[in-house]
Amino acid sequence: MATDLLLNSQMEQIHGEIRDHSRVLANGFQKLDKIKDPSRQTKQLEELTGKMRECKRLIKEFDREIEDEETRNPPEVNKQLNDEKQTMVRHTKPCLKFAELVN
Repeated sequence: MATDLLLNSQMEQIHGEIRDHSRVLANGFQKLDKIKDPSRQTKQLEELTGKMRECKRLIKEFDREIEDEETRNPPEVNKQLNDEKQTMVRHTKPCLKFAELVN
């Protein structure tokens, strides 16, 4: 969907980083389930928690960029950007729920 959006270079970079982090999180939580050693599992969970924090920070940064561009964009573009942000949030929610289950 992001390819259909008019993103400035900063938003494009943030969006790409969020996609990368989301992919790492999804793969990391799948691997976490297979790790039997508790200390390795804890280390993996700490790394994933850091990635989740970074992802959350990036989503907030993306939201700030949307707000900065809001007056320059037509309403339909702003709606698309906000929809994209909500999609990113929805993609990270399963990781958060899994992290809560593991803890």
